Amino acid sequence: MTDQPKTVKAAALALITLVATGLTVGCGKAGDPAPGAATGTSAAPSAGAAPAPGPAVTPAPAVAGGAAPSRAPGGGGPVSVTLIKAEKRSLPIGLDITGTVTARRTVDVRAQVGATVREVLVREGDTVRQGQTLFRLDDRNERAQLERAQAQLLRDEAALADARRQLKRSEDLLAQNFISQGAVDVQRTAVQTQDAAVAASRAALHAAQVALSFMTVSAPQEGRLGAITVHPGAYVSPGGAALMTISQMNPVLVSFSLPQRHLGDALSALKSRAAVVEVRGAEEPPGAKPGPAAPLVFVDNAVDAASGTVRVRAEIDNRDARWWPGAYVKVRMKLQSVDDGVVVPIAAVVQGARGRTVFVVDDEGVAQAKPVDVMAISDGLASLKGISAGDRVVLEGRQNLRNGSKVVDRGRESGKAGEKADKGAAKEVSAR
Repeated sequence: MTDQPKTVKAAALALITLVATGLTVGCGKAGDPAPGAATGTSAAPSAGAAPAPGPAVTPAPAVAGGAAPSRAPGGGGPVSVTLIKAEKRSLPIGLDITGTVTARRTVDVRAQVGATVREVLVREGDTVRQGQTLFRLDDRNERAQLERAQAQLLRDEAALADARRQLKRSEDLLAQNFISQGAVDVQRTAVQTQDAAVAASRAALHAAQVALSFMTVSAPQEGRLGAITVHPGAYVSPGGAALMTISQMNPVLVSFSLPQRHLGDALSALKSRAAVVEVRGAEEPPGAKPGPAAPLVFVDNAVDAASGTVRVRAEIDNRDARWWPGAYVKVRMKLQSVDDGVVVPIAAVVQGARGRTVFVVDDEGVAQAKPVDVMAISDGLASLKGISAGDRVVLEGRQNLRNGSKVVDRGRESGKAGEKADKGAAKEVSAR
């Protein structure tokens, strides 16, 4: 009987110990293993061991580093985007057209008389000046005709001088009443006739000189020579093929067709002589530097009813021989400019069901969608109303954004990564 209280007391102490142990397990941190449990694969309980009383404990899921993952509001981290700054500036509006380069003047050189080519004094592709000799033809017959005309003129002039002397004698005899008035009139008529003969001989001499000049073919204008189609010994004639062509290379003209709705703009530019046309080569990339802006010099007097366009021409400086007649070129004609807008790339504008918006990022790195009005689009740029100059606008990555999304600038992050890599490389070199 004396041992019974001790037994009861021992059982009570054991019960208190078990309860305390259960409370300690229940109040432990999530993810801590239970007392007596093995790390990794849990060991099976020993045979005959009774389960510990107390509440059941569910272990927390393990994560790398033992820390719980951090999530931004909205269920994800910051969105990586590319940002650009909006600029307030003028945006020129232009019309892009395909045009053709044409020479200011092109002349076909032909023979003016039938003759044989004696000498060719130039080569294909030469640049010649006005009046430079190109060909010499066989001129022996023309020289003979010139000499004959000269001799005929000398004979007629001598006959005229003799007729005048005869008239003078007749007038003296008439004064002395040795001859009649009729005889004097006959001599006066002879003088007038011989005077006309001298004039005809002078005209024949001039014609012979002109015919002889045709034996030398000269350049009617300055320019670049084309292909030469004849060689020494070939017979040429006025009705035959052209001997060559000469094209004026500076300045040149660019011809293109303008839609009828822009006829008023073309007429205004023609009147003001404003430089409104820029030209690029057909094979040049879009960002290539155009030539100097040029004015319009011609607007056709009628609109083509079939195409609804009007033919116009601009005069382009070509001292560096950049533009070649017959080549296709890209033409941009400036129509107007928008001066009171904020300019961003058109790729930054989002077209939605409620209109056009752009995502603007504040100083806290939060993106907000702002509605905008697009006033003009040109060369991949848009002039907008609704944002301010200096706003940071999302250019790339906007498809992943919502109002209030946190963003990180790719350019800034890549710059930081580059700086860290440079510092690491410098430390490694210094350590070596």
